[in-house]
Amino acid sequence: MRNDIIVVGIILLLFLWGYFEQKQLSTTKYTIVSTRLKKQWNDTSFVVLADLHNCTFGKKNERLINRIDNLSPEFIIIAGDMINKKEICYPSNAFTLIESLSKKYTIYYAYGNHEQRMEQLYQVPFVNSGSAQSDVCTTWVEFIKHLKELKVIVLDNESITITKNNAEMQITGLSIGPQFFVRHQVQEMEEGYLTGLIGDSSKEDYQILIAHNPTYFKNYVNWGADLTISGHLHGGMIRIPGVGGVLSPQAKFFPKYHSGNHKENGQEMVVSRGLGSHSVMPRLFNIPELLYIKLKNES
Repeated sequence: MRNDIIVVGIILLLFLWGYFEQKQLSTTKYTIVSTRLKKQWNDTSFVVLADLHNCTFGKKNERLINRIDNLSPEFIIIAGDMINKKEICYPSNAFTLIESLSKKYTIYYAYGNHEQRMEQLYQVPFVNSGSAQSDVCTTWVEFIKHLKELKVIVLDNESITITKNNAEMQITGLSIGPQFFVRHQVQEMEEGYLTGLIGDSSKEDYQILIAHNPTYFKNYVNWGADLTISGHLHGGMIRIPGVGGVLSPQAKFFPKYHSGNHKENGQEMVVSRGLGSHSVMPRLFNIPELLYIKLKNES
């Protein structure tokens, strides 16, 4: 009986600690150095938001907005899952945050699997147009419509070339198929799959790829991404000091790319631990993370 009480007490303490942690906010800074980066882009900085899942940090996300303002980024990259699938998208905490930030920053928004799921649901014809699912999908349409009215640049398997002092850089948002998000398995990505979705990478200019799922880093490298920005794995949800993340959303133990900076053939990927959580997914010893990235030219 006493042992049972101790176990229940430990579980309760861990639950309370996890709840406390989810209200905290950390900033992780990375400097990415590349010979491919043109000198005009030297010292360019941006922040990355990923996996908010409609969570908030203070009233109307004021703490998060203030943190971003204090970093003074030149632009913002969203690496997906700002919303939750099958939940109201507009109005929402995610929209209110993006609306506030869009008044000060250019925002490049690529989809995560939750946005992709909403897009897929919207494409399905409903027998009952007044169903709950139909109504939620209508809010997805409003969400995207209002984002575009705010001049948020939505990159759903699309690229944009941006210019600074007559030097160009390309940003591409990748939306891979739902088969790459199935639980308990990792689907092999065939050669040429990425090119079929997003065309060729930029050969002349620095290429940023926003790819929500970091599992396929080597495929992103082979495609030609100089820098990949990812999230999705929530830092492995439960983190063990010295080991890292324990579990991926696909229920895979100890995922390789749970967070941090990874390098392959001189190309890099930065993975966010994410800002929020959803449904019954826990976060433990895993404080929500805002990424700040500075680009450096190496002559």
